[in-house]
Amino acid sequence: MGRNWGRAWIRVLGVVLAAKMVVFGAMLLDIRPTPCLEDLATASTSGNVTTPSTSYSGEKQCHPELLRLLRLKMASLEKRENELDKREQDLELLKKDIEDKIKQLKDLQRKLEGPVKKKRFEQGARLQHLASVYSSMDPLRAAALLDKLDEDTVTKLFAIMKSKKVAKILANMSPEKAARISARLYGRNEEQ
Repeated sequence: MGRNWGRAWIRVLGVVLAAKMVVFGAMLLDIRPTPCLEDLATASTSGNVTTPSTSYSGEKQCHPELLRLLRLKMASLEKRENELDKREQDLELLKKDIEDKIKQLKDLQRKLEGPVKKKRFEQGARLQHLASVYSSMDPLRAAALLDKLDEDTVTKLFAIMKSKKVAKILANMSPEKAARISARLYGRNEEQ
């Protein structure tokens, strides 16, 4: 639809320009419109630009320079129309190419999301299991073991353990590490 609308618009523009050139040319050359000029305007709207008649049986002929200018202008408009059609085709190809690449990227994203989700689930399950192991231990023994782990892991474990158990374990940990982990737990609660 856009292509036909563009062509129609170019033809209308060509007719308007041709009519203006006829009037302007007639003013410059001091000639009156003849049937051949009207035929040229009619030919441009019907699409038959190449062979407008230059005379009507016995009527005065059109001014040759004016006809030449009109033909040049119409040829220029036709060339412009062809260029626009070519650009429109190129844009359609680019659009299709971009849509294909977007589809490929979405497919790749879906393929990658599966393993990532699986790995997160497995890590969460392992962390949950570890938290239940430390929860079932004596707080003094759990504190001694957790004191040797990195603070990130301990913070993650404490985040899923029950508060009473965490309090008992923290009470038996080194005061410096217990304070840092408590600050991290507080920061984690602020983020949520």
